Amino acid sequence: MELGDTEAIPKKPEERFYYNESQLDFCILDFWIWNQSDLIENRNRGILAEFIVQQALEIKSRTRLEWNAYDLITEHGIKIEVKSSAYIQAWKQKKISAITFSIEKTKSLLTDNNYSAESKRQADVYIFCLLHHQEQETINPLKLEQWTFYIVPTNDLNDKFPNQKSISLRVLENCARKKCQYEQLKEFFEEIIT
Repeated sequence: MELGDTEAIPKKPEERFYYNESQLDFCILDFWIWNQSDLIENRNRGILAEFIVQQALEIKSRTRLEWNAYDLITEHGIKIEVKSSAYIQAWKQKKISAITFSIEKTKSLLTDNNYSAESKRQADVYIFCLLHHQEQETINPLKLEQWTFYIVPTNDLNDKFPNQKSISLRVLENCARKKCQYEQLKEFFEEIIT
């Protein structure tokens, strides 16, 4: 028996869990709070960065797709890879973290559930999202003024760093086409892709 892709249907926060047709006293919002509240933790911060970019660029996607070869796609078919980094981590630190971002080439998942033979950077544009705030007591990823965004066309990465797996902040500062704050992200993104 062959099964196709399942479609993720957006959940409503008040949707309840059930057991044997009986409604239980907890809902999907309780799960989200339990699972996603630590927005500084690397995985959650990365997903949050994707959401922030999706909102800034006004990309209309109903839900996030975990295993796509890229993170977002515009209505015009521009594929975007979103990368996140931060100075402050969820764990105990002796000093703030050095900032690096992955730019490693990947294989894409094909429709037959095998991976492509060729490794490459799958997106058209990379948006690097730096949670730049450096004080643990006041860090809040929901305050978008604590983020800085860097926009780099994938062709630039391929030309300058054809086989490199990561990029430091210092190097990114020199190669990014645009560095901006949240309110400038859509305007600068559109300038780069046109």
